[in-house]
Amino acid sequence: MVVLEEQNYQDNIKKYNSLVERLKEVLGNNTIIHHVGSTAIPNMIGKNIIDILIGINSEEEMDLFTNKLKEIGFYPGQKSTGYTYRFFASKEEETTSGDIHIHLADTNSDRYKDFIILKEYLLENTEERENYANFKKKIITNGNNIREDYKSIKSKYVTDLLKRARKNIKK
Repeated sequence: MVVLEEQNYQDNIKKYNSLVERLKEVLGNNTIIHHVGSTAIPNMIGKNIIDILIGINSEEEMDLFTNKLKEIGFYPGQKSTGYTYRFFASKEEETTSGDIHIHLADTNSDRYKDFIILKEYLLENTEERENYANFKKKIITNGNNIREDYKSIKSKYVTDLLKRARKNIKK
């Protein structure tokens, strides 16, 4: 079940920074790490799950980071087998507020670029940020709080949001 909440941006930044230190100890100081998702945006509602994007540059690095993340207790998603993207969660069961999601993505992939474009766009555009927050609330208000239903509905909105963000970047 999806529960949206007002997120404490300052607390989430502290948690993210602590996670970055831990991840760099395990993965190396030159690892490219970004805070993405709703917890990276001030005054954004969400599920209060810290999303971390880690850039990888080769298939070997993807496999190495995959093994190291498993060793420190992260669980790979079912579709985490490809070279360009893999997903990990801090819990094997359904994640909830305070949990961590790690996205390993090839730095040359659209998926990697989209995470960053979306974050920057929402940071720069108050109206889009508010519209996105209101849309997420509306999904829940309309009774779509089953995780898969919520994700499916939100995904369509995010696809359109990304189109607007990409156009904005090209200006």
